[in-house]
Formats: sequence, C-alpha cells, structure tokens
Amino acid sequence: MTRNDKTKWILAASTAAATLSLDLLSKRIVQGTMVLGQPGIPGDEYRLLPFLTLQRASNQGVAFGLLSGRYFIIVPAACLALVLVFVYLALEPRPVIAGLAGGMLIGGAVGNLLERLTRGHVTDFLRIPHYPTFNLADVFIVVGVVLVAISLLWSGTESRAVEGAQNG
Repeated sequence: MTRNDKTKWILAASTAAATLSLDLLSKRIVQGTMVLGQPGIPGDEYRLLPFLTLQRASNQGVAFGLLSGRYFIIVPAACLALVLVFVYLALEPRPVIAGLAGGMLIGGAVGNLLERLTRGHVTDFLRIPHYPTFNLADVFIVVGVVLVAISLLWSGTESRAVEGAQNG
C-alpha cells in the first residue's frame, strides 16, 4: 500500500467518522428539543439564516419522500451505494478528493441508514423555502457527490490533456 493509499483511506475513515458523528448528534438534539412538525416558536428562535430555518420532520422515504415506507428497496439500494463508494475510493488515485468525497458519502449514508433501521424513519430538520426538509447527512451526501463529479470531470480533463500532449 502506497503512502497516497494510506492517506486516502485514513482521510476517508476520519471524514466518515466526523460526518456520521455530526449527523447523529444533530438529529438527537433536534429529537430532544423540537416537536415533530412544529416550525419553531414565535419570534423566529429557530431561524438560522434569512433563508434557513429549523423544523423537525420525519421522512420514511428517500429524497423528497419518494419510496416512502419501501424499506425493501431503500435499504438494499443504500447498501449498494455504499459498495459503489468503496469501489470509487479504491479506484480514485487522488487521495484528498477521494478521501473527503468518500468519507462524506459513507458518513451521510450510514447516518441515514442507521436511523432508518433503528427508528423506522429519518429525522429531517433543515428547511429552506420551496424545498423539502433535509438533514446534515443529506448535506454531506450532496457535497460528496459534487466532489466525486468534480474528480471525474477533472480526471477526464487530465487524460485528454495527456493524450493531446502525446499526440501533438
């Protein structure tokens, strides 16, 4: 195992642990302090930013509530997604982007999967106007997917540049 490989896997593991910890901690705080469905108390005490508020919700589906209650699809799909993340980690040669992206995807997916398996639903609590409520795991998953997309686009650009230099 090369130094880059060690760096990649250590970064992925530490990022996944931090992501998972932040996600589960934030969900427990929300579950212990907010009433399900109630959007904060008068005076906007739960307004974090002009466009971001806290509102506890329960989601038995995936994004936008799709596949609600269909655990026989959701759980295997989440496990398959985790396998694909590990494949990406194994194949991506750049340790920093792979470690960060893979760690965020693993931590976020495991956070939502654990809650789905233990509670029967996922706790969402971040709300922006005209968009479904979401949680920190969802944020980490989106950022991880963006990083993977960047890495794939970046590698395509690098390989075309190398081919151009070799052919030109």
